[in-house]
Parts: sequence; C-alpha cells; structure tokens
Amino acid sequence: MRTVEAIRDKVIVKIIRESNVTKGGIILPDNVSKDPQGYGSVISIGEDVEKIKVGDILLFAKFGGQDIMLDGIIYKVLIDNEIYGILRETKDV
Repeated sequence: MRTVEAIRDKVIVKIIRESNVTKGGIILPDNVSKDPQGYGSVISIGEDVEKIKVGDILLFAKFGGQDIMLDGIIYKVLIDNEIYGILRETKDV
C-alpha cells in the first residue's frame, strides 16, 4: 500500500461519498449529488497549514482541488481557499 504526504499549503483528504442510492432505490450516477459541497477526512497536512489536523472532516468546493487515486482510493488535494470549513459535532443543550 502506498501513502501520500501533503507539502507546503496542501491538505489531502479521503473523499467521503454520500450514498448514490435514493430512498426509493434509484441509483444515481457519480456526477449527480444532492450536496452542494464535498466532504473529506483529512489524512495529511502540509507544514504551512494551520487550524486543521489529521482526522478532521472538511467541507470543500465540490469540484475544487485535484483528485488523485492511490490503490483504488480517491483522495483530493486542496489548498486553503478551496476549504469552506471543518465539520464539528455539537452537543444539544
């Protein structure tokens, strides 16, 4: 198995895909999505990146970044202006 390490201002995320099957059982093609943004789990960050850590779930421009494939897994290489934010769990009060 190969790994990839981010450099400088790059962040590498493993894509989290939403289900491509609707509740009614219709299979949607990969280019059709209900979400206006992408999601990914951070696997590596470059040395110039702040406030993001490995394991964070990021929201990013759906068609931004550069897709790469290693060992059959799709990753996305992002720079900071393509990242919308970090998805955090909150506790209901």
